Amino acid sequence: MIRPLLAALVLPLVPYMPAVHAVENLELAPIGTSVTGSFELGRRSFPLPAGRFQLAARTINEMPRRGGPLATSRITVGHVVLVQIQPPRLIAAVHARTTLKADSHRFNWTGQPCTKEDTLYRSDLTGSHGEDENCLLVDHSVLLGPKAQGIWKDAATWLAEQKVQLPVPVVITAHVTRFQQSRLVAASYAFNPRMYGCDAPMSRSWKESPWHKDSIEADPQRVRFVDSVTEWGKVVQGHFDALIAGRESRENGPAIHSCRAGQVTLSGTP
Repeated sequence: MIRPLLAALVLPLVPYMPAVHAVENLELAPIGTSVTGSFELGRRSFPLPAGRFQLAARTINEMPRRGGPLATSRITVGHVVLVQIQPPRLIAAVHARTTLKADSHRFNWTGQPCTKEDTLYRSDLTGSHGEDENCLLVDHSVLLGPKAQGIWKDAATWLAEQKVQLPVPVVITAHVTRFQQSRLVAASYAFNPRMYGCDAPMSRSWKESPWHKDSIEADPQRVRFVDSVTEWGKVVQGHFDALIAGRESRENGPAIHSCRAGQVTLSGTP
């Protein structure tokens, strides 16, 4: 955890909404704003998977001063949650956060977001040094359960208004975190495998899920789905590294695997 607390296949259809592309200052945009391709938050560009996403929740947090009442280090972080929906189902969700303003370059983020090892995939490009992190974790989880807090609770309220059923029994999420000194850019990209034609039953526990790393090899389609989410995460990881370094980055992410399309291909194999 960071302190201060503060992945050409058939895709599901989504409801029609007016076309809107990259939006500046998304932290101030109206809830329900529609974006495709990418969006901007804190003057930084975040890529989006194929399809149309809507802004479901946003918040701006001013982190407490460090070092007591005489300290001058202060930082503001913007959070947004965007969702892709086909009511009553959620297809995908993105939780992005980034530094909006830091009034001191002496401020350093601390934390080790890449220490978790019991995951579907893990890439720690800086060795978990605590103040210079470049981490990608891919894992399965329940999304927007009854204990959702903070911005996720706000997103759940908006989704309920759109008649989307919650919680989502299983999502495969690529968590990408890059921070260095006072600069932070991070995003979690969650994909509902059921909406990509994959078998995604509800499980009694995280460990007993067929999407757990100890069970996933039993189904090649699940493996391909997770691999596609991982490849998406790798592209985002490279993009975020470029943002922190001040380099140009215009990479396009891969399509998320459709188990439905994969099954059709397999059934047609001699």
